[in-house]
Amino acid sequence: MHFLRRFVDDERVRYLAVGGWNTLFGYLLFLLMLATLGKPVSSLESSGVPLIHWIGREYYVIVGWVGWVFAVMQSTATMKYLVFRKGGSYWKQVFRAYFVYLPSQFLGSALLWFVVRVVGLSPQVGALVNTVIITVVSYLGHKYFTFRVPLEVGEISDEVFEHTAASGPEDGGDAAGVEGRVADA
Repeated sequence: MHFLRRFVDDERVRYLAVGGWNTLFGYLLFLLMLATLGKPVSSLESSGVPLIHWIGREYYVIVGWVGWVFAVMQSTATMKYLVFRKGGSYWKQVFRAYFVYLPSQFLGSALLWFVVRVVGLSPQVGALVNTVIITVVSYLGHKYFTFRVPLEVGEISDEVFEHTAASGPEDGGDAAGVEGRVADA
């Protein structure tokens, strides 16, 4: 029981579990909205008005945006109450969450359009492909940008330090040499 309690108390584990739920919820909501709104919205394709025609032709992208509005509200609630357990105004946090998720939503919409229109996948399968790619891109973006620790002036990265410390004098490096070069900088 102590083992389980430790995981529940770990914010990172809660984040992964809730993130998995939020991803599943968003996909299932997309499928539900596609089933209920897809046909009525796609019927707009017969319109002579170019914008309305485009909305009807790309109905799955429009349905995706409608679902996204609701999915962000649900995601914010689960993150607020189950992961971060923070007070504050829910509606202000939802508003801020839209700005956090907006870039990936634009990227996801373009990707969904591409896999449906160019590759030829169904919107349902395209949304799955989209989810996998956006997840990988988000992970890489967080790993190498959001959570990258910048070096201070004169600081040597861990990779350079480990390589130099591991090499001997014949390779042009030793631990004292690294410290000497830092002091000279």
